[in-house]
Amino acid sequence: MFKRILAAVGGADASLEPARVAARLAAQSGAQLSFVSVFRGPSTVFGDPDYGDRLHPRLAEAERTLEQAREIARAEGVADAQAETLEGDAAEKVVSHARAGDFDLVVLGTHRRGRIGAALLGSVSGAVAARSGRPVLVVPEPGSAGTGK
Repeated sequence: MFKRILAAVGGADASLEPARVAARLAAQSGAQLSFVSVFRGPSTVFGDPDYGDRLHPRLAEAERTLEQAREIARAEGVADAQAETLEGDAAEKVVSHARAGDFDLVVLGTHRRGRIGAALLGSVSGAVAARSGRPVLVVPEPGSAGTGK
């Protein structure tokens, strides 16, 4: 089955369901589990003297999300899950991290944007599935299955 699983967690309004699913898969298969949380840093286009002040809360939120994911993994029986924060475009960072780490499976969630929102804003899960070159498991938010959204 899978030997190395990468679960992307975090983002605006994201649930931790991908962490739960990935942890269960890792526990059942004996796979190594890694979590990644990608955050978008403050814009530096015009220079930002307060860059550090703006960066800190975003980084802190990503780290809180990763700690919650690791707690979920421990509860599922995976004691040694790795975790890393990355700054930048979510799809791009997840794809490059999955390739560099030679992961067998990428697990990530979806947002309730609907078809129009996804078309306008893009879909991280769609971009990762199209560009990663490995299996991608997209986990819907709890309660969203069958809603058509």
